[in-house]
Amino acid sequence: MVSGAPPDAAGAPSTQAPPPTRPSDSRPGRRFRLGLDGLYIWIALALTALKPLLTPVPPYDFWWHMAFGRWIARERQIPVADVFSFTRAGEPFHDQSWLAQVLLYGLHQIGGVPLLILFQACVVTFTYGLLLWLAIRLTGRTRLAVALLLLAVEPISYDNWQIRPQSYALPLFAAFLVTLTGYRLRWWRRLWPLAPLMALWANLHGSFALGLALIGLVLAGEGVSRWRGDDAALSWPEWRRLAAWGGICALAALANPRGPAIAGYVAHLLRSPAVTRLITEWGSPTPRDAQGALFYLVVIVLFVALTYARRRPRLTDMALIIPFLWLALSAGRNVVWFAMVALPPLAAALASRLPPPRPGSPGSPALNAAVAVVVGGLLLLALPWVKPRLGLPPKLGALIDPETPVAAVAFLRSLPDTDRPRRLFHELGAGSYLIWAAPEQRVFVDPRIELYPYEQVADYIRLGGGDRVEEIFSRYAFDGLLLSVRGQAELARRMRGDARWRTAYHDRAAVLFLPAGGRGAPGGTGGYLR
Repeated sequence: MVSGAPPDAAGAPSTQAPPPTRPSDSRPGRRFRLGLDGLYIWIALALTALKPLLTPVPPYDFWWHMAFGRWIARERQIPVADVFSFTRAGEPFHDQSWLAQVLLYGLHQIGGVPLLILFQACVVTFTYGLLLWLAIRLTGRTRLAVALLLLAVEPISYDNWQIRPQSYALPLFAAFLVTLTGYRLRWWRRLWPLAPLMALWANLHGSFALGLALIGLVLAGEGVSRWRGDDAALSWPEWRRLAAWGGICALAALANPRGPAIAGYVAHLLRSPAVTRLITEWGSPTPRDAQGALFYLVVIVLFVALTYARRRPRLTDMALIIPFLWLALSAGRNVVWFAMVALPPLAAALASRLPPPRPGSPGSPALNAAVAVVVGGLLLLALPWVKPRLGLPPKLGALIDPETPVAAVAFLRSLPDTDRPRRLFHELGAGSYLIWAAPEQRVFVDPRIELYPYEQVADYIRLGGGDRVEEIFSRYAFDGLLLSVRGQAELARRMRGDARWRTAYHDRAAVLFLPAGGRGAPGGTGGYLR
């Protein structure tokens, strides 16, 4: 990254981090008093935790991962074929995130959804706490680091804070970034933690390849810098040591149930047209929404800051920024990785244009403590065991997203077996919840998009929007529909106008349509809208 400390009074960058300071009133034997910098850090961590605490569990990836964790725990094996859909039953399926699924299910068994939400808040807070520590150590400026974290890095990453296996990869990515940065700046020589972290990562989520990419990009940047005569770059013995640990990490990634086949899974996922063309989060971020506009603003500020920094950015900084920016531009779900990589060089570049830091007033210890207590009180009120009792709006007070068809699925399960559909069309999130709450009800499609053919996912999108209804109904012979009231309103309207179908259940989240004459009657199995 950019130099490990802010410029001195003459503007020359220092290669050493500023020595830690100890306020006089925190010496042994004296009562601890919270200073302003400590208060800012506490506020940053608390606000980071509040976001996942206040976000209801969305109905997409969470539920099917939980169902797989339950299946693994009960069957004592990892599934290798689909067991939940009627369209792809028995087809090979690589369950790469098996360890995260077991963790999700285990936490749910202990404390239900509330414990999972609390654990998610801890994971996210630890991740961005690591990044905040790195930015502060690089710059010596707590308030700048806190402002960048809360106003830039975190807001563009919120979409990736859902409870799912990817979120458990966030602290591992941050740990790789911190470890490699510290090694580059010679804060430490330890690299061995990377190997066990990689073995863990390879069993949690497919993004483990990004850890190997971080090592490779640092090797490339530092190697070229040393070859060009940059004395601040890693020496050749240091470079070779990093390369050796990179090789060990590559071997550690093979410590998974599928061994080298895991690389094929990642490649298939990235090439799947159903994933890359039809799923929103795999599309490029757009400036037409607030989060996308903020992302592009952060990119502009980053390059302006690097351009006008007092010293040119290190080649390794650019070797990290450019590839991860390309990933972020290609898919919105990759913005979170770019944001983490961008924080340290952005903080260092901005700090280089500021005057040397001066010792500031610690503020009023009593007032600082009062503010800290108030912020802590907000955290307590946001705890998932407390929040539902506060009478907040559903989008804040509920633990499960109100769009999740909980009641509709319960009604579906209550039907006699003779009345329950065998070929149910449903919304994508409902497919995930069905896999968890009604595993005996085989699904048409669910968020495992890489499992389904491109044309099937395209048919799901078309039919959900009320397009090509007759053609798609006849192709799949649906005998029931569980629709999202908000997301599939046009199809629901058409269903209400067709005498072949009746509304069996309806609430604010979902509507269930069944054949008017019962399953097997005309307009039932194989029936379609005319």
